[in-house]
Order: sequence, then C-alpha cells, then structure tokens
Amino acid sequence: MLDLPYIITHPLLQRIMVRHAQLKEQAETLWAGSTKRKRLEQRILASGAVPSAKRDQRDMEQRENIFDASGQKIGERHSVRRRMIEKRRGRPEEFTIKTRAAFEEKLANPKKPWRAIAAQFEFRNSDELRRGVRRLKEVLKREKIRIPKAKEYASSGSRNFF
Repeated sequence: MLDLPYIITHPLLQRIMVRHAQLKEQAETLWAGSTKRKRLEQRILASGAVPSAKRDQRDMEQRENIFDASGQKIGERHSVRRRMIEKRRGRPEEFTIKTRAAFEEKLANPKKPWRAIAAQFEFRNSDELRRGVRRLKEVLKREKIRIPKAKEYASSGSRNFF
C-alpha cells in the first residue's frame, strides 16, 4: 500500500485519493441495489489508481466458492469485493498504478523524455506509456480531477521515489 510521505509529495495522487473517497462516501449513502450506486462503484473502480483493498479474515470466512459442472471455479457467494470472477476485468491495477506514477514523474520533470520515463517504469516502449497516460487523462477529465503543474511538485518537496 502507499505510505503517507509518498502521498503528500505527489499532488496528482492526493487529488485522485480525495476524489476516490468522495465517490465512496456518495456510494455509501445510496441503497445497496440501486443503479446509481452501481454506477458510482464503476466510477470508483475506473478511477482505480488506488490499489483495491485486500481481503481480510472475515471476507475469507464469509465467502463460498461456486463451481460449474466441470469443477472450475466460476464465482463466489457473499463476497463484496469479488463477485463472479477471480480477477477484475481490464488492465491489471499494477499497470494503472505504474502509469499514474510515470505520469507524475513527467509532470514533475517535463523536460525528461517519454522514452526515459518508460524505461524507468519498465514499459515496453514510450508508445505504450503514452496510451496509458491518455486513458488516465480521460478518467481524470471525466472525474473533474485537475492535473497539477510542475511547480506544484517542486513546492510539495517531491523527491524521486522511483
């Protein structure tokens, strides 16, 4: 998980986490089966630069696996975090986290070339990183999260954590 000094020194992550918390609060006020709550939960997952919570002991005790006729696990019963499949659909959340961190590195150091940042964060090439950043920018725009400027990183005392 992310530690407090890292969060404090990365303005984009701060904004994402604040928006994430706001959406979660809104979702908690709505009825569990409502369509508005489901849409909010999808937005929370889409903003997903924050790693999802790990299952605790209570979750492990309350879950019951569902198997098909061939014996393959097809879902879980009584699970809040994992509904029908073992993994969440779409890109792995590690990719989203790496993309956000690389984008913050670019925001903090605008003169640093994309290919150097892609190599630093172990992307295959700079085009893959740029595509990921475009997707991230779309999510940020949809959630009305302002992208910080380079001077905000300088004033937050951001050090190179990578």
